[in-house]
Amino acid sequence: MLWAAASSGILAIMWVFVRRMAEHLHPLEITFFGTFFGFLFFLPTVLKLGFGVFKTNHMSHHFYRGCFNGVAILAWFMALTLLSLADAAALNLMSPLCVSVGAVIVLKEHMGPRRWFALGLGAAGALVVIRPGFEQVGLGVWLVMVTVIASAGQRLFAKSLIATDSSTTCVLYLTFFMIPISLAAALFVWEWPALEHYPWLILIGAMLSLAHYALMRSLRLADVSALEPVNFTRLIWGALLGFVFFAEVPDIYTWIGGFLIISATSYVAHREAQARSAKPVPANI
Repeated sequence: MLWAAASSGILAIMWVFVRRMAEHLHPLEITFFGTFFGFLFFLPTVLKLGFGVFKTNHMSHHFYRGCFNGVAILAWFMALTLLSLADAAALNLMSPLCVSVGAVIVLKEHMGPRRWFALGLGAAGALVVIRPGFEQVGLGVWLVMVTVIASAGQRLFAKSLIATDSSTTCVLYLTFFMIPISLAAALFVWEWPALEHYPWLILIGAMLSLAHYALMRSLRLADVSALEPVNFTRLIWGALLGFVFFAEVPDIYTWIGGFLIISATSYVAHREAQARSAKPVPANI
């Protein structure tokens, strides 16, 4: 639980740095430098543990996870410059629900009517935050939706990888494969950062890697259903930091929509825990 809380807190603080840096550098470039320095941040670990840390039997899964997360971070950093932190955080809470849909489509898992109802409730919560028809649905919302879908894809791979590979291995390959993806996007808007901006870009990269490392550690130590409620603190973090640093005051629709999404995700996590506990344990032979 502490690892999951650390991951959420680090990511939320990183959002503030991304918003500040976006005043001087395009978000696509911030993504590249963040992933590049994030990879370099973990290289001393390789010297300590040896190159055996790169050993894996699931290279393709690491590659696909890096692709999904690269798209997610590119879209997310762009969205942070277009939406309030609270609205972005609330919509991002839809990711676990998309994981459930992905499990049905990709892994052919069964999802009963009550879980489909919970999914619909989460979608309704997202609509409350967005309020289509009452307000124009801008690019920021669409970018968060891309982030949610891509994040769900990388989480499906993460759930399988953490069973066989270490947290360090997962983060190293994640950031390594994200580098060329983010660089390809950044080249369209490229300009070299000013010298005084590099410490902040290094800090963003370090926080990005630390947050992913903490997330993978939490997945190794606890069940996903137990960790999801901790991730909901991102809405509180987003609202608090948005108010302190950017004078953003979330409206009532953000809180109502966030509550509906949290309720739906909590129910899905609870049903997954029940389903796992109901599986018979094979007898020892």
